[in-house]
Amino acid sequence: MIEQAKPDIESKDIAVRQYPYWKIGLLTIVLLLGFMTLASRLFIVQVLRSDTYKKLARKQYEFLVEMKPERGIIYDRSLKPLAITIRSTSYAADPKMIKNKDVLAHLLSSASGDSIPYWKTRLNQAKGSFLWLLRNGYYDTKGLDTLSDPGLIRIKEPRRTYLYGNAGAQVIGCTNVDNKGLSGIELAFDSLLRGTKGQKILLRDGRGNIRPMVDFPTVPAVNGSSIVTTIDIELQRIAEYELQHGIEESGASSGTIVAIEPTTGEILALASSPSFNPNFPATAKTETMRLRAITDMYEPGSTFKLVTAAAALEEGIIKPNDTVSGHGGSWRFGDVEVKDSHPIGEVSFTEAMEQSSNVVFAQLSQKIPDDVFYKYARDFGFGIETGIDIPGEVRGRLKKPRRFDGSTKIFMSYGYQLATTALQTLNAYAAVANKGVMMKPFLVRSILNEQGEELIHNEPQKIRQIVSEQTANTLTNILVNVVDKGTAQQAKIPGLSIAGKTGTAQQLVDGEYTREAYTASFVGFFPAQSPRLAMIVMLDKPMTNIYGGMTAAPIFRRIASRWISAKRITVASSKTDIANKQDSVIMPDVRGMTYDMAKEILDNSGLRYLQKKQQGTIVIQSPAAGTRIPLYSSVVLTIRSVRSVIADTGHTAMSSRPDVRGMSVRRALAVLHAAGNTVTIKGSGYVREQLWYNKGKKSCTIVCSHKY
Repeated sequence: MIEQAKPDIESKDIAVRQYPYWKIGLLTIVLLLGFMTLASRLFIVQVLRSDTYKKLARKQYEFLVEMKPERGIIYDRSLKPLAITIRSTSYAADPKMIKNKDVLAHLLSSASGDSIPYWKTRLNQAKGSFLWLLRNGYYDTKGLDTLSDPGLIRIKEPRRTYLYGNAGAQVIGCTNVDNKGLSGIELAFDSLLRGTKGQKILLRDGRGNIRPMVDFPTVPAVNGSSIVTTIDIELQRIAEYELQHGIEESGASSGTIVAIEPTTGEILALASSPSFNPNFPATAKTETMRLRAITDMYEPGSTFKLVTAAAALEEGIIKPNDTVSGHGGSWRFGDVEVKDSHPIGEVSFTEAMEQSSNVVFAQLSQKIPDDVFYKYARDFGFGIETGIDIPGEVRGRLKKPRRFDGSTKIFMSYGYQLATTALQTLNAYAAVANKGVMMKPFLVRSILNEQGEELIHNEPQKIRQIVSEQTANTLTNILVNVVDKGTAQQAKIPGLSIAGKTGTAQQLVDGEYTREAYTASFVGFFPAQSPRLAMIVMLDKPMTNIYGGMTAAPIFRRIASRWISAKRITVASSKTDIANKQDSVIMPDVRGMTYDMAKEILDNSGLRYLQKKQQGTIVIQSPAAGTRIPLYSSVVLTIRSVRSVIADTGHTAMSSRPDVRGMSVRRALAVLHAAGNTVTIKGSGYVREQLWYNKGKKSCTIVCSHKY
């Protein structure tokens, strides 16, 4: 019998006892691996990448806001603020925290003018926790000011404000929404004006409220320095008004005016039209922001005759009373034919200058050696930068003697085959006004710190002596005759000695001179023997009349008349006259203006008027324009057909027949129509005669010509 094997009970017990230890060991290994993985992950998060995760965490409850510094003030020469910084409220949002996007979109639409769908799209598609909504603008934020929404953020920011609007826009410049300079002085001196940014950290608590963080101190902003310019804002405003008026009268496409103090080189006014409002830079076109006086080149035409005359006089080639020949208005040199618009025969050199004879100057140029002619042109500042302290100036173009051909000096003698800027041309005349000494033009007089203390003061800088004082005086006398007897009579002001020269130049179109486009200009200075102001008026493509004497010169006259009245500048030349006339002013011409315009001019002139404010156009004034009258005199303004009592005499002014002689056709029509008259026009240009019909009819004929 086979004996069955008995199980090994003892070995089974041993196996059972060993099994739990193996499982515990495996579990321990798994736990150790998990712990090590977790520990390594924590090490990576808390040590190796702690900065990254801290930043991510901070983004959820805090954000950094820059503290904008207050931009420095820009002043005119009399410390009148031109550009200042005010505190305004800007609006931002955390799109994730906004409770009612429909309400916010509606209020934003009302404030900005953009559509409600536009704002809904911006709010819904925004990424991140900070979105700018409205910044530094002129918005109607009435609803936004009172809206309570945890997602709406209000931040006080500095906003640039230009107190005189368009006045001086191109020279002062403008800034963008971040208060960075975009043009003009704002750009040229941006690093000084803008100051240094500060910063603060805002914290959002569990309820969505925004408040500064206590643990992170605010870094204050450092405000910028201020700039005192050489600009006379009153002259600037007068220049811009009269420039725009002249552009409208002449039908020109644009215009430029620059005024400078000859003895120092300080720029008193710098105007270009069309212009822009620096308070709304986003709407401005690039061409309106351009400072045309230093960026645009043109051929100067007859205003360049100053250089030819200066070279000939200084070198002893010609004298003022020497006899010259205009050859009846036409002269040929080889294949070149030179013509005059005002033909003359044998006259003195001074008379040739008065009539702006191209023929005489073409002949004179042939007596001046090439290198000498070039030297004087260069010394007068043509072909080189003036060095004005604002960006954008161009050099112009001036041929060197080695590039002269047989006709170069002929054309250059009366202002062709070279290119210049308005400032270069003016500075040449200012040098003559300053006894032959050229000064460096500049716009910034001084720089002030936040406390108003002067950090930098710019002194006038002499560039060079171009001609002798004797030659400068001779040129001045000749230029006075140009205004008194010659082509610039429209610039004449009774009692004021003005020296100046007209210019009319054909423009190059596609490489050829055209009779469809001209540059009309007038450059002058006054009082001639002791100049206070030199000024250039330039019109681009005038339509009603191409000649500078008919379009640019009257603008010069109106600006000069208003400025000397506003500044109460004595125009007499002798000490006796000054003593007798120091309490008198020249009556400005306010005919054709509105009441508000006339009031401002008369206030600045120190004159009184009796009328209450009325709507309409000034049709008659008494005393007449150009009359010297005692300071604080009473004057009469007849507006439309209103009868006004004249102070001190008691008689009435007849408003139905205003005297418009000497006015341009456009201005005369405005005055006559405002007085209820029908008008017949004969000729064009300026009113020479005025013929009234008898039998009480309100109608007249005005006889006009381009030479008054």
